[in-house]
Amino acid sequence: MQDKLPERPELDLLIVVTELHAERGAVDRAALQVVARGRGLEVARPLPGLIGAGLVTEITRRPSFLKRLFGARDEVVLAPTEAGQALIAALNGETVIEAAAAEPVAAESVAPEMPVVVEAAPEEVPVEAPAVPEAAPLEPAPSASEAPVAEIAVTEPLVAQAAAVEVAPVEPAAEDIPVAAAPPRPTPARARVIGFTEELGGAPEEAPPIAPVAVDPAVMDGLRELLESLGMEMTMAGEALIGTRIAQGFSAGEALSQLVLFAFAHAIRHDILFHGEMRALGLSEYAIEVMREVEKLRDAGEVGEARFEEDMRALWALLEEAPDRDARLDALLADPVGGAAPVAVLPEDLRSAEETEEEDEGF
Repeated sequence: MQDKLPERPELDLLIVVTELHAERGAVDRAALQVVARGRGLEVARPLPGLIGAGLVTEITRRPSFLKRLFGARDEVVLAPTEAGQALIAALNGETVIEAAAAEPVAAESVAPEMPVVVEAAPEEVPVEAPAVPEAAPLEPAPSASEAPVAEIAVTEPLVAQAAAVEVAPVEPAAEDIPVAAAPPRPTPARARVIGFTEELGGAPEEAPPIAPVAVDPAVMDGLRELLESLGMEMTMAGEALIGTRIAQGFSAGEALSQLVLFAFAHAIRHDILFHGEMRALGLSEYAIEVMREVEKLRDAGEVGEARFEEDMRALWALLEEAPDRDARLDALLADPVGGAAPVAVLPEDLRSAEETEEEDEGF
């Protein structure tokens, strides 16, 4: 135990850190602030004192290589040291001893029990019920035949009057006055257009694509570094594709999978247009290596299973010399962002000699 105990705010914060460490392990600084503020404690001022006294230590957690590529940063967590845990245990022991010593004193201070006097219940006094007078004999009601003649004479005119009211004819209600119907609203005549799309000014304009969002520079640098490890170089069109896909809800790994697909599609289309065939040497073997790297991202949870299957199946279908390969290329490169320009440059050893000479002449 240390010679000098920490101040009260530092001691309260050390108790919170020890409790959270026992429940969750190493404590995140944000989680510590939430719990401490809930108890009315301060974190910014006492925490450096605890760290300087060696009661709390900071642990730096470094993410994996793949997570660092996607922008994950180092995480600093807190944990009580052995000295801090020993201090809390000693304080808890003193508290228990003090509580045990206080128990007999509390027991002696209790007043003796007062004797309970049970009073006898008073004897019940019988109460006599008051006498009920005998009921008077009921007289029988007079029958209808014995009713006085005067009452019958009075009721007969009432019955005749009621019958007269019922038989009286009801006057027919006046006929409803017909309401003039509102005139129908004139509907505008539809314009009758005769002509084809070409005569009317061409095809309608397509909906503008979703504007790309500003991607975190750390994430973009990680994707560029991963492509360079595969031998590819991202272009400005590739950056636009990454931003657009992330704006559409794709993750960074899924956007990278799309970029790989469009990079191979542009390379295959270039060979077919200029040479009539796919002349890049070893393109299929190189594509298999790239697909394995994307599969690692899938296993790490950076690429969804459905997106991985769709993109890799589309890439493998482009590498096969099938009759519908041109149609697949046209449909894929019709994308306004991914098909506008090459999104990445493949390694030089995969391109034909004529293409390399053309690039050298351009420089």
